[in-house]
Amino acid sequence: MKILKRVFSSLMAVVIVFSAVVFTSADTISDLEDQQAALEQEAAEYQAIIDEKQNDIDEQQEYVDALTANIATVNEEISIIRSKIDAYNDKIAEKAEAINELNLQAEENMNLLRQRLKSIYMAGDASTLEIVLGAKDFTDFVDKVQLVESLSEYDSNLIDDIEGQLDGINEEIESLNEDKASLEIETSDLEEKQTELNGMLSENEELLRSLYTEREELDALLDSNEASQNEVEQQIQAYYEELRRQEEERQEQESGGSSQGDGSTPIVGTGDWVWPTPGFWDLSSGWAEDRGYSHGGIDIAGPGIMGATVVAAHSGTVIDVCNYCSHNWGKYGSCGCGGGYGNYVWIDHGDGKATIYAHLTDAVAYVGQTVSAGEVIGYVGSTGYSTGPHLHFEARYYGERYDPMTEY
Repeated sequence: MKILKRVFSSLMAVVIVFSAVVFTSADTISDLEDQQAALEQEAAEYQAIIDEKQNDIDEQQEYVDALTANIATVNEEISIIRSKIDAYNDKIAEKAEAINELNLQAEENMNLLRQRLKSIYMAGDASTLEIVLGAKDFTDFVDKVQLVESLSEYDSNLIDDIEGQLDGINEEIESLNEDKASLEIETSDLEEKQTELNGMLSENEELLRSLYTEREELDALLDSNEASQNEVEQQIQAYYEELRRQEEERQEQESGGSSQGDGSTPIVGTGDWVWPTPGFWDLSSGWAEDRGYSHGGIDIAGPGIMGATVVAAHSGTVIDVCNYCSHNWGKYGSCGCGGGYGNYVWIDHGDGKATIYAHLTDAVAYVGQTVSAGEVIGYVGSTGYSTGPHLHFEARYYGERYDPMTEY
């Protein structure tokens, strides 16, 4: 996440700086083309980060959903346990009522015993009466009454029966209280877990909101980048429209005003174009390949191509050269040189056509040089935004990219 934020901040800085450059230093068509290539590269980087951010959002949403479901489960468990506790409380209340009833019965039996003891007293057994009447409560009475040998067997059995019932009910109440205490502990643990889960949910919902905000900011950057691309494209088109107008004017003058040019000359093979990398024919990427954007040329690669000769595909004039990039190795990001092209040569072939030879180890052509088809202009490398040694070969017609293979 920290890495993404650093990248995000860096890209925002690039956009701010770049947006200030695009419309103030576009003095030549090569400047515009460089800026357009840089914008396309940045758009691809933005899209890659947006895709990665969306993956983070999807994963975070799954986690939030899981936490929410877990909280619902814990809430249900707590509800069930509380229902059990209520049931135990009802049972304990029932047992307490039973004890009250037994105590009432015991009191009645004691009254009967007192009547019998009165009879004993009348018979002259004063010592026994003193012992029994001195009992503090029923339990004490039970203890003392055992000393009274004159009690009948019926009375003894009655007392034992009541005492046994009381002991049994007390044991049941004790067991119920133990079970209830255990459930209360379990409830406390679940409530603690519930609090922890709610805290985690709150934190992760905040993180999810942050991810959505970051994605919205990236979308805004991508929209801004697209607007910048459109502006640069309009400038490029205006440049080539002016070239087209001048060419038509020249043709009209040369033909005495009989020119029928309508600016819609089809792009067809002329038969006098040569392959830019003699001996290397493999294409690692084709025209218009989908990379999150449409690949604007063809990539020629193959074993041993590093340092191979690059020649002009057609005669023309070199209008731009970049030869300062020293980052000649495979990489999964742009070093920033040459608008992502690294070292390159740009040749104007006239009639609105131009070619670009990118990612060179070295460019040996120079601006203003007139070259012939097959003339050496540089050597294959992996400079700029390049994952490995290859030649990015690009063709344009009045600024519009087209499939270079139509010339062969």
